Amino acid sequence: MGLCFGRCENDANAVLARKGATDPTQEQLNNELDIIEEERHTIIIMYKVDKYKYGKLLEQMENDMLQKKKYPFPNTIADACDILAGWKN
Repeated sequence: MGLCFGRCENDANAVLARKGATDPTQEQLNNELDIIEEERHTIIIMYKVDKYKYGKLLEQMENDMLQKKKYPFPNTIADACDILAGWKN
């Protein structure tokens, strides 16, 4: 293990193991790597938005996460864009 940047197979293998895939195919591994990469990009996008306009939204999402209500961050860039487009501060 250790710190890994970019497409980290250890992360993908851990996710697949939780899903029950103990011996994943290369296709499963690549698919999970794509999903993880998009999720990371989505979080980066959410934190790079205009803090003045979307700061309350991010604060609300962080509070929801801390209170373990749900995982508040979108999983895809398209979902992030939809949330940001519909946000009224």
